[in-house]
Amino acid sequence: MKRSGAFGSVMIAAALASTLSACALEPEQLAEIRQDLQKHADTLPQEVLSRPLTVDDAIALAVTHNLDSRVRLLEEVLAQGKADLSIFAMLPTMAAKANLSRRGPRKATTSKDLTDGTTGNYSTSEDVISRTRDLTATWNLMDFGIAMLRSDQEEDRVKLALEKRRRALHLLVQDVQAAYWKAVINEFAEAKYNALELRLIRSVNDAEEAERSKVGDPMQMLAHQRAIVDTMRQIAEMQRQTATARADLAGLMGVQSIGAFRLAELSEGATLTVTPPAPDVEALQQVALDNRPELRSEEAQFRIDVQDIYTELLKSLPGIGPFIGGHHDSNSYLKYNAWADAGVQVAWNLVDVLSMPKRIRQAQSNVEVTRARRLALGMAVVTQVRVADIQYRHALKEYRLTEQMAGIDRRITSLAGKSKEAGSGSAMEEIKAEASSMLSAMRRFILYSDLQAAKARLDAAMGLDPSHPGEEKPPATAALTN
Repeated sequence: MKRSGAFGSVMIAAALASTLSACALEPEQLAEIRQDLQKHADTLPQEVLSRPLTVDDAIALAVTHNLDSRVRLLEEVLAQGKADLSIFAMLPTMAAKANLSRRGPRKATTSKDLTDGTTGNYSTSEDVISRTRDLTATWNLMDFGIAMLRSDQEEDRVKLALEKRRRALHLLVQDVQAAYWKAVINEFAEAKYNALELRLIRSVNDAEEAERSKVGDPMQMLAHQRAIVDTMRQIAEMQRQTATARADLAGLMGVQSIGAFRLAELSEGATLTVTPPAPDVEALQQVALDNRPELRSEEAQFRIDVQDIYTELLKSLPGIGPFIGGHHDSNSYLKYNAWADAGVQVAWNLVDVLSMPKRIRQAQSNVEVTRARRLALGMAVVTQVRVADIQYRHALKEYRLTEQMAGIDRRITSLAGKSKEAGSGSAMEEIKAEASSMLSAMRRFILYSDLQAAKARLDAAMGLDPSHPGEEKPPATAALTN
C-alpha cells in the first residue's frame, strides 16, 4: 500500500509538472516584415480604396488602419489588462504545499540522562517514507490596503493611455487633413498644368525667336518671357510643396502603395465651403481646458502621485493579518495525522519606519511637481488656442482674397480668349492670362489646404475628438467632385 501510494504521488507530481510546462508556451516568432506588411495590406477595405477618396474617407482609414495609432490602442489594452490583474492582489494568499521524501537509513535517535549520564536505546519516531500536505491562507491587511491603492493607480494609468491615444489621434487627423488637400492639389496641378506647360514653353520660345528676329518690340518680348517664366517658377514651387503629399497620406492611412487608392478630383471653379471663426475665443479656451488630453493626463497623474503618499504611509505600519491552514502528515507515529491551525500574524519592518519621513516628503514633492506642471500646461493650452484662432482668422482672410483674385483671373482669361477670336487680342495675352489663372487657381487651393490645416490645429488645440466615420460629413467635402 505504501509503495503504491508513493508511486501515485510521483505520478501526480509528474502530471502537474507537465501541465505547467505545457502552459509555458514560447512566443510566436516574428514573421518576415514584408509578410507582415502584406497581411496588413490585405486587411484594408478594398471597397473604399476602389472609389475616389474624400477627406473623411482618408480620416476614417487613418483612424482605423494607421499603424502608429494601432500601437497606441494596444498600449491602452495592455494598461487595461494590468488594471484587471491588480484586483487579484487584494485577495488572500493561498499556498498549497506537498512533500514526498524517503530517508535511508532510518532516523534513529537516543537521549542522555543528565543525572547519571547514561544513554538509552536508539528509537525512531518517523517512517522511512514521509508524505506531508499543507494548505494555508493568509491575509495581510496592510498589503490589502496597498493593493487597493495600486488598483486605483492602475485605473488612472488606463486613463493615461486613453488620453495619450486621444492626443495621437488629434495629431493624426491634423496631419491627414493637411496631406489630403495637398495631395488633391498636386493631382489637380498635374492634370491641368501638364498640357498648359507645353504651350507656355512654346510661347516663351516664340517670344525669344521674335526678339532675335527683331519682330515687334524687344522689350515687350522680354517682358512676356519674364512673366511666363516667373509664373512657371511659382507653379513649380507650389508643386514642390505638394509633391510628397500623396506618399505622406498613404503612410498616414496605413496604405503601403501610393497607387493603391484614388483621390477625388478638384474642379477649378469648385465652391469650397469654409467654417467661419468662432465669435468668442474665451469659450474656445474653456473647451480646451475641459477636453485637452494633456490636462486630463496630468489630472490622472496627480491622483497617482497622491495615492503614492498614502502608500508610503501604509508601508510604515505593521503588517497585521489572520491566517488559517490545514495540514496532513503521513507519519504513522503521530496520534493525529491531520490538524488545522489559525491565528494572527504581526510583522513590522523598522527600516520602513525610519525612512518614512523621507519617502513621504519625496512623494509630496512629486505631487507638487505634477501640480506645477499642470498649471504651466494649462497656460500653454490657453496660449495655443489663442494663437491657433489668430492663425485661422488670418488664413481665412487670405484665402477669401485669393479666391476673389482667382475669380477675376478666370474672367480675364475668358475675355482674352474672346478678344483673340474677335481679332482684337493676341495669342500672347491669351496665354499670359491662362498662366495667371492657373497660378491663381493653384494658390487658391494651396491656401485652402493651409486653411484646413489651421482649422485642424485649432480643433486639436481645443482637444476636440474627430467625428466618427459613420457620422454626417463635414462641409469641407463639398469641395470635391467625383
